[in-house]
Amino acid sequence: MKKLKIGLITSFYPPFHPGGCGLHVYHLANLLAGDGHSVEVICSGDAHKFKLQAPRPGEYPHHPGVTVHRIKSGAGRLEPMLTYLFGTPVFTRRRLKRLLEQDYDVIHYHNISLFGGISILNLGRGIKLFTQHTYWLFCPTHYQWKNKREVCEKKECLSCLLSYRRPPQFWRYRERMETRLRPVDSLIMPCKFMIEEHRREGFKGRMDCLPYFVEPVEKAAAADLEKEFGHLRPFFLVVTRLESYKGPQVAVSAFKKKKGAAGLVIVGTGSRSEYLRKLAGGDPHIYFLNYVAPDRLDWLYQNAVALLAPSVWPEMGNQTVLQAESCGTPVIAAGNGCLPELVEEHGSGIIFHDEAELLRAMERMEDPDVRSGFVPKAQAAYQNNYTPRIFLDRYYRLIEELR
Repeated sequence: MKKLKIGLITSFYPPFHPGGCGLHVYHLANLLAGDGHSVEVICSGDAHKFKLQAPRPGEYPHHPGVTVHRIKSGAGRLEPMLTYLFGTPVFTRRRLKRLLEQDYDVIHYHNISLFGGISILNLGRGIKLFTQHTYWLFCPTHYQWKNKREVCEKKECLSCLLSYRRPPQFWRYRERMETRLRPVDSLIMPCKFMIEEHRREGFKGRMDCLPYFVEPVEKAAAADLEKEFGHLRPFFLVVTRLESYKGPQVAVSAFKKKKGAAGLVIVGTGSRSEYLRKLAGGDPHIYFLNYVAPDRLDWLYQNAVALLAPSVWPEMGNQTVLQAESCGTPVIAAGNGCLPELVEEHGSGIIFHDEAELLRAMERMEDPDVRSGFVPKAQAAYQNNYTPRIFLDRYYRLIEELR
């Protein structure tokens, strides 16, 4: 493929990234630049203030082919708030329009909920891709987690927004979403499950499944990491936001009933952190590590008995599962959303449907003979589906089709 000029648009970007979508854009930018393309990241300098005030620890270097435009409105939190309400940039519109009117071959939108909004899809020229990292197009709270306590089976959006203490988004009621998405050449979904969910919601345009990729993890053998984390072995690993919909409470509750030597290591931050610590009840075999920088997190993936993915909501494209598989680490995952697609279809772990099944799965995985049977399947799942090269091949095929 000829060398392209590619623009990546996102609300959140390292080191100000509260979740995985910002990290995905970061790795994508470096991956494309490393393959010879000119990449410009256009991101918000204000949106993160609703999620976190301080930058994430760790190093986030860029390939020389990546240029980052971190746009500050001068209005602080007011700009992303107005974008959320009205679906359009206000103080940043002129600068965004000027940047997007460059001669891009591809403009690839990601999370635009607090940066640009839905109207930004009309700006700029070139092939337009729009990756859905959440259910934002049909769920104002993004996650189909109704009233902060259950999976949404019947929509009550206004009352749900009140439970999240968010105002209605006025732009959602002005015209049909199908009209708003007309400038987009392809809606990209990280899994087949998300395509099915959007079809069920009535979306009729082009959608393409483009699974996430993760960089291969190099052997983390640094003496300081061994000194810092070595005492934790053996352990099960949870890497997630500490929110109810991600299910860390399921992991803690089941673990407290488990027999066997392995502990439980929980990496993440969130609003349920204090609750989870109380639920753990001072158990000396449950460790909370808060945020761990990616280069240090690799050691935990490599040394875990298994990764636990206990999500109770319809999971959309869990990158922690892919990271575990890249290390040959088995996965024990809930049977929700895309998780069976990522685990069961590859034979890289065990799917559970309730606490009793999770408990049995952990106890089984502590048997070295059982665990060793999953290791090559986890490695094969990664090598055959989620490497950077496989992602690029799929990405280029899509662009060529759209050209």
